[in-house]
Amino acid sequence: MDSIRQLQDKKPQPFGSSNIIKLTTLKRQIKIIAGLLILFSFSGFAYSQNTKVTATANAKSDSADLKALVVKLLKWHEKDNNMDFEPLLKNPKDTIYTGIDWQAHKKRVTELEKTNLFTKSFLDNYQQIALHLDKELKQNKTKYIVGELPPFGSDANEWCDCQDYPSNYLKRLKILALKINNNSATFKWTWGDDFFYSIKAQKENNIWRIAEMERFNIKNFSW
Repeated sequence: MDSIRQLQDKKPQPFGSSNIIKLTTLKRQIKIIAGLLILFSFSGFAYSQNTKVTATANAKSDSADLKALVVKLLKWHEKDNNMDFEPLLKNPKDTIYTGIDWQAHKKRVTELEKTNLFTKSFLDNYQQIALHLDKELKQNKTKYIVGELPPFGSDANEWCDCQDYPSNYLKRLKILALKINNNSATFKWTWGDDFFYSIKAQKENNIWRIAEMERFNIKNFSW
């Protein structure tokens, strides 16, 4: 009975001030953590949106720059009167070409370099085509007769895959199927009429230059 009386006489202990401070501190910490989580979430969303906006702006800028590159190429070619891979006659009276005129070819490569439109890899490939043609002509596999079309390629010019430029071609020019990976881009340009020309470009020192052109490959210059 005494033990029961002792239990009844015990009063509940008041909630100490130290416990109140701990609880207040805990609530404050929870609020801070929740605030930081919201802030980080918003910052991540904002960064994601800014990244998307930047990527879209860059893509539009690159597309415009690549179209401008093709325009420069076609304007240059339209005024260009010089020959690519000019063949050589050993004697003025010969009727069959026997190789590449390397002196004329060297001048042509210098002209291409001065346009600032092409990468070194394009010019290296251009040189390989010349070496290939020189070998083919020297071996005389197929005769390249003076005054006739060459036995390789087609009737169309390699720079535009055309014989003549259509009217208002610059206004009709469009860039299609553009794919950009870092500083490399592949695309097709067209002026309509089911015509397409594939190009690969490379960005060097923040400037797009032509690295490959559909018609400038050794297969096109073989027979």
